[in-house]
Amino acid sequence: MYKQQYPNLFKPIKIRNLIMKNRIMSAPNMLFHTIGGRPDDFYIAYLEHKARGGAGIITLGEANVCDGGNHTPGMETTLENMAIYAEMAQAIHEHGAIASVELTHGGLGANPKFNIDANMIMGPCDMVNPATGAAVRAMTVADMEHVANAFASTAEYYLQAGFDTALVHCAHGWLLTQFLSPIINKRTDEYGGSLENRMRFPLMVLKTIRERVGPDRAVLIRLSGSERDPDGFTVDDMIEFLSKAQVYVDMAEISTEGFSWIFATPYVERGQNVHLAEAIKKSGRIDIPIFTVGSILEPEQAEEIIVSGRADGVSMSRALIADPFLPKKAMTGRTDEIIPCLRCVNCTGSDNANRHMICSVNPLIAREARLGFGDTAIKAVKRKKKVMIIGAGPAGMQAAITASKRGHDVTLVERGDAIGGYLRFVEHDDLKHDLRRFAEYLIRGTNRSGAKILLNTEVSDKLLKKIRPDHIIVATGSEPVTPAIRGIEKARHAADVYLDAEFNPGENVVIIGGGLIGVETGLHLANTGKKVTVLELTDDVARDAPALSKFGIMEAVAKFGVNIITGAKTLEVTDSGVMYEKDRGRYSIRADTILYAVGMRPREQDYFDLYDKAPFVTLVGDAKIPGKVDGAVHGGFFAAMDI
Repeated sequence: MYKQQYPNLFKPIKIRNLIMKNRIMSAPNMLFHTIGGRPDDFYIAYLEHKARGGAGIITLGEANVCDGGNHTPGMETTLENMAIYAEMAQAIHEHGAIASVELTHGGLGANPKFNIDANMIMGPCDMVNPATGAAVRAMTVADMEHVANAFASTAEYYLQAGFDTALVHCAHGWLLTQFLSPIINKRTDEYGGSLENRMRFPLMVLKTIRERVGPDRAVLIRLSGSERDPDGFTVDDMIEFLSKAQVYVDMAEISTEGFSWIFATPYVERGQNVHLAEAIKKSGRIDIPIFTVGSILEPEQAEEIIVSGRADGVSMSRALIADPFLPKKAMTGRTDEIIPCLRCVNCTGSDNANRHMICSVNPLIAREARLGFGDTAIKAVKRKKKVMIIGAGPAGMQAAITASKRGHDVTLVERGDAIGGYLRFVEHDDLKHDLRRFAEYLIRGTNRSGAKILLNTEVSDKLLKKIRPDHIIVATGSEPVTPAIRGIEKARHAADVYLDAEFNPGENVVIIGGGLIGVETGLHLANTGKKVTVLELTDDVARDAPALSKFGIMEAVAKFGVNIITGAKTLEVTDSGVMYEKDRGRYSIRADTILYAVGMRPREQDYFDLYDKAPFVTLVGDAKIPGKVDGAVHGGFFAAMDI
């Protein structure tokens, strides 16, 4: 008899009339690949990728219910478009998964550019949205009835198209949550004030949906378990609300409010909402299954949540973007092959409505219509080539893994004594658990790939003559820019904190440069008890971080007490500290150690030296354009795919 490693995670569960084959829900997330209100082939294939990977429920996200509520590009529920949604549902069903759709109304968060009638942007109260500048009018009872019917009509539409269930979005600051929030909802009529009044409109919406879809169709709800604000709604409030709402819904997925909790970065604990789901489930007042969402990244973590009774199932978002095949890999005992999510928030960037989604660690996700699904997209070659890869950082390792999978004869040449490149810094950073998992994944994959790894080796004519490569991939990375500051020779680069085992920075540290490297090094040092000051020349900090990631980083800066001085021009590094200028005044800071992180330059010379040493020579990663993990991984992957 087969013994399942995660028996609770892969135990089926019945939700009204639906049988969910396991306890993993693929959460709705922000891919907005629509053209003129019509989802395209990319969107369908993206959802199919999730279904192929083995999750029990696959959710189409951000389906707007009516004009005035769109905070993203609209998906039009027209008769003409129904065939497209039917194909979406079928693509999900073909792999044994339940097809779900998230119904959303942005309320005061609606974006004018995605709506036809600006007068239809509504919320609990009259106000002006400071983020968009949109005038928001207080909803009348007629408006509420209109929106409730729009939710119900949209649910009916998707069910008619072949979707199995609808997930009502009552979280993340959108319309229904705005009514529940005592911070936002300042109405003085029967829809504001007490919790009983504030829940009246959300319950109206759920009741209307249930009446329209009938007693046999499953309806789900995404609910914030807490507003995470002393003046906001609490988990006890949500227990009270859900005790009433469960008459209309069949499962609740528990999320949260608060930007840094919704879009958690590596500085937020994993499973940040599990305690909310647990409180709701164990309240003794809720009879429907409770799932939890929020940084559920590994099958071991998910299994523990379920076996401990804190939730009936888990909802995964970014973990299934990084690797849609996480469920199947876990089910078949291949957890060490799961591509780890970095929680870098690159996929959920604030400009996703204007660009195609990018995952730092998975070059295929959202490009399945063009490239294929998972490892099946990595086609074996008909003619094996000799491939030499120079540099064993993330770009070089990814290239080696991919080229080896395709059947090429790969030699990976590394001048250092270990593979990993700059990613090796995570071995010494207690805040970078997610990136450490990914570094270990790449190193493990490279060692298993079958590539010949030559350490402590420089490329030479002798080596080239011996290997006679058909294709050379140059992935030599980047090197620090040394700023032209008097006395800079007394300072060290920020990477030395991690890569030099003998380096003791002392108690007081000044970092010159407030980009991502400088700020994150400051966070690491502050976490170890150091007093850290960061000097940044411009008025912007961590400007090279994605917007949502930056939000989390700056919260961590406040939490760990890193002192950042912007508009500060460093004048001199002295024996005892740093002198800088700000607002025409001159100041000094005493420090035991001065570090700098003012940028990186590509190590591109090997490319120019090797350009004619093989029929094809490709430059990738930081050696081409210094950046973050995504550029390295994507560059290495596609260079190997092109051979």
